[in-house]
Amino acid sequence: MKLVFLSDFHLGFSQPEREGEAFENAMSAMRAAVRERPDAIVFTGDFFHDKVPSQETLLEAFKILAVPLAEKSKAVVIEKETKEGRIAVECQGIPVIAIHGTHEHREKDYTNALQLMESAGFVVYVHAEQACLERHREKIVFHGMGGVPELKARDALKLWNPMPEPEAFNILLLHQSFKEFLPVDDDMVATLSISDLPKGFDLVVDGHLHWSSEVQEKGVHLIMPGSTVVTQMKNLESKKKKGFFVLETKGKKLHFVEIGGQRQFFYKKIELNMTNAEEAREAAKDAINSLLGGQRFEKMPLVKLKVAGTLAKGFSSSDLDFRMVEMQFLGSAIVSIDHSFKEESFGKKIKELGLLQQQKKSIGEMGLEILEKNLKETEFGAAFDVRRIFDLLEKGENDKAMEIIVSSAQEKPKPKT
Repeated sequence: MKLVFLSDFHLGFSQPEREGEAFENAMSAMRAAVRERPDAIVFTGDFFHDKVPSQETLLEAFKILAVPLAEKSKAVVIEKETKEGRIAVECQGIPVIAIHGTHEHREKDYTNALQLMESAGFVVYVHAEQACLERHREKIVFHGMGGVPELKARDALKLWNPMPEPEAFNILLLHQSFKEFLPVDDDMVATLSISDLPKGFDLVVDGHLHWSSEVQEKGVHLIMPGSTVVTQMKNLESKKKKGFFVLETKGKKLHFVEIGGQRQFFYKKIELNMTNAEEAREAAKDAINSLLGGQRFEKMPLVKLKVAGTLAKGFSSSDLDFRMVEMQFLGSAIVSIDHSFKEESFGKKIKELGLLQQQKKSIGEMGLEILEKNLKETEFGAAFDVRRIFDLLEKGENDKAMEIIVSSAQEKPKPKT
């Protein structure tokens, strides 16, 4: 049989200058998927961006799901193996088998959006269940678990404990993060590793992460179709095209199909050392101009810039405002700038001196010198008795030393700007 794997439409996602983009991309992807003439389309979560989609979003979803439904083909019966028993579902057109994503996840007392789509006859929804498709003397069993909170994912998979069916092509459908796919500096979390996946499945298909990928290791063949719209603004999204996977089960032939009309996405991280606010803004502006390179784009490109490093003496993160830079590119690019600069506070230095004393290092030899140096850097000058502070640190009375310093700082006149 021939199967198409799609994921993460995020219908309802919208930002300024990008209204309707998620709908347009999803429709383009679905039409391209139908042109492949598959026996089934499989969707691995986050069809919607919100837990409770608006009526306008539902209307667009109906239009997109009507595309495979309208295809002329013999009715297909898919058998669902649920907790209540086996259920036969008759599907018109090209059947769509779907799990929910983390954006659609709702507690069991509430109906989620994919259950609503199933009740309307658009999809066959599975969660901690199986769906069996038999055609052309071939049997494919889909084992689906919708997205759950990441901290519960590993336990939920173990509790469900799916087992491959004998004499069938078994596909495991998930919507979770995997530790192996998250960069070190990523703010996403994961409890699942590839080694946690149950063995014996012919293919594992995972949604949630928005870049396409294929991995074969530790006895697992795993693919991620990725999203059809950029929402996470991750570095890997800038390196990989949007699209879907097509699988021919006979011979296990797998290939990736790119979808057209995509907005180009640029990502860059720059490091700046001992910089001030104006220098940081100029560096950001230069980096964006370098990415765009004077090119002409059919759609305004997305640019995500991450600026990190250290600030020059006398500057703090509150001095940095990149909104002026973002505004300069209005009409030519959709720019987002994040910044993270390290500031070594005087309080941190005081604490480190206390630790030196506790570790019985020679405060007498280095402590006073270090303290005086730090005072000069913070422009305290002779605001208080350095020797008194030194004696307190030597006795381990760090809090008292800090109290005197803070009190002196409050009494010291602020320099004119």
